[in-house]
Amino acid sequence: MSTISKTVALQIAQNKVNQLALAASDEFTILLEKTQNVEQGWVFFFNSSDFVQTGNPLSKLAGNGPILVSHSGEVHELPSSIPWEDALKLL
Repeated sequence: MSTISKTVALQIAQNKVNQLALAASDEFTILLEKTQNVEQGWVFFFNSSDFVQTGNPLSKLAGNGPILVSHSGEVHELPSSIPWEDALKLL
């Protein structure tokens, strides 16, 4: 099994976030400072670009869970209904 780097994982996560943003007719930004290195890979958090830039609470996303990119490059959208740490245990 090959292992990807954090840089490649970020590119994969950015592609997924871009897909989600396109589907929502919005722009999303990955919150790099919140990225978590976990046993399975990396957990990337994101929010609307407008919220990241302005802090306007009306622009904040609701119901979006973070994205796990595994060491093998698999992408998992984690649910927002439970803590992300608990969601990892269900994979």
